[in-house]
Amino acid sequence: MRLPWKAEKAVVKRVSYQDRMIEILTQLKIQSEKLNRTVERLKHRGKELFEQCVRAEQERDTARATIYANEIAQLRKMTRTILKSQMSLDKVILRLETVKEFGDVMHVLGPATSIIRQVQTELSGLVPEVAHNLRRVDEMLEGVIIEAGNVTGASLYVSTSDSEAQKILEEASEIAAQRMKTSFPDLPESYKHLEPSQEPRVE
Repeated sequence: MRLPWKAEKAVVKRVSYQDRMIEILTQLKIQSEKLNRTVERLKHRGKELFEQCVRAEQERDTARATIYANEIAQLRKMTRTILKSQMSLDKVILRLETVKEFGDVMHVLGPATSIIRQVQTELSGLVPEVAHNLRRVDEMLEGVIIEAGNVTGASLYVSTSDSEAQKILEEASEIAAQRMKTSFPDLPESYKHLEPSQEPRVE
């Protein structure tokens, strides 16, 4: 027996929505893994630079030690930003995985979209490939939000000042800071005053 036309339309929309959410989650997981690999690469480079800095200090080559220390400071800033971005994406993934029906969309996708846009901005000069891919994810999310609005009759204004999104970003920043303390070499004591002026780009 065939379903009424409206019921058929609802089923089609649900299937389409689920397929797109799977695609969005897959893309977010891929980008998170890319960021994870970038962090690991930067941590490895940081350890090499730290050893070179210590060696230069032992040889009383202050000029060379300062160069290494500056590079470590740059790497620390980059790694902290990228790690925060990865933690933010992981939190978005967890939240999106809980969305099963259109009714949940407006509560979850708004903050998720705000976070993705913020992460995209922070990564644009550091990991351009991931930033570009997140722009595509943002567009896909916008499509889901518009479709959900058509079905539920609700509307959603996405703002990067969204309080829930800001809370998630702050939590991600705290986690990133903790992980930096335990996994990334700190600057030698005599060079802790060094602060990078800008974030270099990761090739």
